[in-house]
Amino acid sequence: MARINVNGLRGGIWGRWPNPSQDWIWLFAFLVLPFASYLSLGLLALLLLVALSNRASRIVSVLWRTGFLLLTGGLILSASFALEPGNAFLQIANFVPYFLLFAVLQTWDGLAKQAVSKLNILAEALLLTSIPISLLGLFEYAIQFGAIAPHLQDLPAFDWAFNNSFGQRAHAMLSHPNILSAYLVIMLGLGLGLTLQSISGDGRARVTAPTGVFVGRIRWGVYLATALSLGGIFCSGSRNGLLIAVGMLLVAGLLFARRSRFLALVGLGGAIALVVGTVMLGAGGRAFNLALMTQDPRLGVWQIALSLIQHRPWLGWGLGGFSALYVPMSVPPYARIFHAHNLWLYLASEVGLPLMVGFNIVIGRIVARGVKAVWLGNRPKSQKSILLTYLLAFGGCMAFGLFDVTLFDARINVLSWLLLAGIALLTQNSSGLGKSSER
Repeated sequence: MARINVNGLRGGIWGRWPNPSQDWIWLFAFLVLPFASYLSLGLLALLLLVALSNRASRIVSVLWRTGFLLLTGGLILSASFALEPGNAFLQIANFVPYFLLFAVLQTWDGLAKQAVSKLNILAEALLLTSIPISLLGLFEYAIQFGAIAPHLQDLPAFDWAFNNSFGQRAHAMLSHPNILSAYLVIMLGLGLGLTLQSISGDGRARVTAPTGVFVGRIRWGVYLATALSLGGIFCSGSRNGLLIAVGMLLVAGLLFARRSRFLALVGLGGAIALVVGTVMLGAGGRAFNLALMTQDPRLGVWQIALSLIQHRPWLGWGLGGFSALYVPMSVPPYARIFHAHNLWLYLASEVGLPLMVGFNIVIGRIVARGVKAVWLGNRPKSQKSILLTYLLAFGGCMAFGLFDVTLFDARINVLSWLLLAGIALLTQNSSGLGKSSER
């Protein structure tokens, strides 16, 4: 079998990884995730199997040390006593493979040794690949206005935009407007973090890819992708996404205020523009009014979830239990509701309060270390900047969980666990983390 000659690639960041050919597969799998999810997930599954064959003991050690192995045991225990055990065991697939993804990334020596540079490039690449999705969402929203729709709605090429139940809410072929919004909230977090890094001058000297794809500073691409993600969130009509976007812009404005008064004002202006646009144009064609908030069906869904928790607080009803127990039309006008539309109520009602608390402890410890490293840690500026970027993106993802549960969508799930793995890698006590970006 021919061996890959990596000597010629030593000058580039990817060439320093133990197996450059496999590393490009990882990068490709993450970048095509929103466009070709089955291809991406298939590649990721293959890469996980290869990693398990090479370093299974280290991966299991990480799962045990971080607490994910205990969470897996809790999920199995809950499924064993579930209302529908078969369905509950099947839905464990929404968790355990992603625990494994987290552990595989943690044990990837080539990534850990240069985490700052490589995670920086990955964040930029993910953000730039969101541009066509944001543009498609803007296009989908625009063509459904009364002056345009009659000319296009009968054309087969536009069936994907008109023949659905979403109205004017854009989904950009991501299956649902809320999925589009959740995806773009993550991209907005990455964009705001990279923008702050750009105006701060952090990470300018990082090593870049030998192909030239990411050579030099790409600040204008970052700015464009960030702005487009805001537009895409608005076009999705997700009230959840809009609320989070406004909050993220306000937080970013406070962070920008120390570096650039102009960008701080831009962030504040963006938040105001989103609010004004929603009030004037509605959320994805839905008129905005007080009843839209006070009569939200989620309120009834949450009451049902709380009732389920009271009846089985320890092990829950099993994954999928909420859907099985929901009485049609209990929350008008919905004949079926699949989950509690709140990540914490979902976990508490379906796997029990102890396991929900366990998830908070395991993931909260990782995030807390990240926050502490940014504000209190004695680390290089480049490391703090990219860590803040990942924290903003992951924070947006968690905030989305207050009003919806997106872990059923593998694309959002992969991105969420990738962000968490990045935070964990950037807070490891490794002397090599901050060096590669400053060489």
